[in-house]
Amino acid sequence: MTQFYRKAACNIVKQGHPSFDRQAESDQAAAGGFRPDPFAGQLRYGEPELIALDHQQSLKAEGYSVRLAGDRATRLHRGIVANPEAERLALVTLDNGNRFAVNFDEFDLTTGYCSGSMIREAIIIDVRNLRARIARMIEDAAAVVGEPDDGE
Repeated sequence: MTQFYRKAACNIVKQGHPSFDRQAESDQAAAGGFRPDPFAGQLRYGEPELIALDHQQSLKAEGYSVRLAGDRATRLHRGIVANPEAERLALVTLDNGNRFAVNFDEFDLTTGYCSGSMIREAIIIDVRNLRARIARMIEDAAAVVGEPDDGE
């Protein structure tokens, strides 16, 4: 799987969110937004991380706070990593405050309970479409190669 350093990841996500750059990514991470765990001191973004970052930006564009959008993006990221083949994920919040992501196709919402606690909310996310969106963004970002010249 291809991984991108932070600058390249910001350029990819910028294809869907024109005002996004490294400063915005840094500011959002400081305010509780999504950021991947560093690997060897570097931030690396693969498909799951790009999906989470794009999802966070989409939620922010809809008016969500950075902290709330970051929390949901982080849950989505954990769900994608734990269920790499899932086409849909359910981001579940239980009445007792527990929050997690599960493969929607393997989760039964009909009872209204999970692990003995009432389900307060379950948000269904179509990961298949998010993967396609990220693939388009990577393709669009790859159409321009290199760093901009000074003054551009």
